[in-house]
Amino acid sequence: MSFYGFSMAVQKVTLFTEQALNLHFGGQLDRIEVAYQTYGRLNADKSNAVLICHALTGDAEPYFEQEEGRKGWWQSFMGEGLALDTSRYFFICSNVLGGCKGSTGPSSPNPLSGKPYGSQFPHIVVQDMVRVQHELVAYLGIPRLQAVIGGSFGGMQATQWAVDYPDEVDNIVNLCSSLTFSAEAIGFNHVMRQAIVNDPNFNRGDYYAGEPPHRGLAIARMLGMLTYRTDIQLAKAFGRATKNEGAFWGDYFQVESYLSYQGEKFLERFDANSYLHLLRALDLYDAGLGYANLKSALARIKARYTLVAVTNDQLFKLVDLRKSRQLLEQSGVRLDYHEISSDYGHDAFLVDYDIFEAKIRDGLASAAVSES
Repeated sequence: MSFYGFSMAVQKVTLFTEQALNLHFGGQLDRIEVAYQTYGRLNADKSNAVLICHALTGDAEPYFEQEEGRKGWWQSFMGEGLALDTSRYFFICSNVLGGCKGSTGPSSPNPLSGKPYGSQFPHIVVQDMVRVQHELVAYLGIPRLQAVIGGSFGGMQATQWAVDYPDEVDNIVNLCSSLTFSAEAIGFNHVMRQAIVNDPNFNRGDYYAGEPPHRGLAIARMLGMLTYRTDIQLAKAFGRATKNEGAFWGDYFQVESYLSYQGEKFLERFDANSYLHLLRALDLYDAGLGYANLKSALARIKARYTLVAVTNDQLFKLVDLRKSRQLLEQSGVRLDYHEISSDYGHDAFLVDYDIFEAKIRDGLASAAVSES
């Protein structure tokens, strides 16, 4: 059960029961709960396992089998014969550390007090999340991954897998994510965080016994939505159309109504504290953390690496993806790089199946997979 009573039919395991996880920014967490789901069948030699890393507000369920009216965040990409082929691969997807969809996060009970962590939840980075994922894969008895795939924030996690565990993964598929977050993107995240922390109900993160900071979180989500799509897509969908009974200072234009709807819908499934922590982890991502520098970290990568950029992505700009390409190539990484255009911009990796299908198939299938 996650914050606000949102439940999922996921599997759960408690990890780090004997030895605590030492976090990169200090502090420890033990008895970490991880919500995860698997799809497909693991073959006899365990050579077909693929880890899916979700984006910022995703969860452990990219796909729902035979459930009408319920869709996972990668529903149209996953299934028998599709790009994420469940007849060929064994997929694993877990909710990240710090999330609010079943894995340990700020809304989880602090074992010292029995109350939600709230303001006491420690600072986390992508490397901490990957350590937890690695522990989950070990728990499942899988010594090596055929691939790690992720888009956006998930692409950063995939990259870190290649750096931290170079002998345990064959392929990396990074969709729409650069090696570092730009100053502009950090600026967007700062404004979103300020909307939350300045909500009168925020109470420094200790709001679980009272009213949550819903107003701030909804505003933050609205701003985020504007960075995920393109002006072209918004113009096609809404143009300058107005609502028949729109409030002059409210949802006067259809695009305003759309953003308000997205903000309100977000409140049903996400926790403000998790949003703050995950946004900051996104800002702080540096594959070189714990190594001499970024280039020495990237030089550790042995996996074949697929990087896909969307030319009109307004969050992970093309210039940053091209810089990432250059850094990977200079570090000797076996790189397949692609540039594509989509009206959906950054969100394309979630919705534009036709454009991404071949790239995903090729990225996952560079080595022979046993069908036993």
